Amino acid sequence: MNFLAHYYVGTRLQLSTTPLPAYVVGTSLPDLLPLAAPRTRLRLPLSSQPLTVYADHHALTAGIRSHLRADAAFHKSPAFAEMQSEANRLLSEAGFSGIRVRRFFVSHILVELALDAALLRSAPHLGEEFYAAFSAADFESITQWTVAATARPLPDLSSVLERFANSRYLLQYLSDEGVAQGLSRLCIRARQDSFEGENFTRLTDVVGQIVEHLNPCIAEILIEAA
Repeated sequence: MNFLAHYYVGTRLQLSTTPLPAYVVGTSLPDLLPLAAPRTRLRLPLSSQPLTVYADHHALTAGIRSHLRADAAFHKSPAFAEMQSEANRLLSEAGFSGIRVRRFFVSHILVELALDAALLRSAPHLGEEFYAAFSAADFESITQWTVAATARPLPDLSSVLERFANSRYLLQYLSDEGVAQGLSRLCIRARQDSFEGENFTRLTDVVGQIVEHLNPCIAEILIEAA
């Protein structure tokens, strides 16, 4: 699952109160941490050692647990398997030329980004709400907590969180082109070929079809992940 889907599951389906900013960061932190330290992961069970270094540690760890459990459920769900199979079919029929397309990787990420896009388009305020809560968190204290939790120095984590909050790039998913750009950037980060020119146009068309397929089953997918 991607950031907005994790936020939706963690706040709409798992909480009955307004989430603290630390909780919202927690729902994103497992995916942001590798940007600061590529070989560092947060996994269950979370260590109890760092709890005293951050006043909102209960909210932060609750958000992290929400993320990890939702990911585990989501990737095993029949709805995700069906959508990934459909994405794989569309990618195989798209007629990409002159690039290598690792369809298993691309179809997996495509479904996750398209789910965020479908959510954002059905509730345009969701992105602004997410970024407002995320940006209100204490990134320095969260970094100190994460250093203690992972027993690793993380000099770049605070700036990663700051850049993510300021970029607001998830709002680009309101358009199919924005999703395609995000997917192409992730392919480059994973040292795969990027989508340019006609290949980008074909990818954008696939994005639109996947978002359309997702619309009627958003609730099913998210409930299965909650």
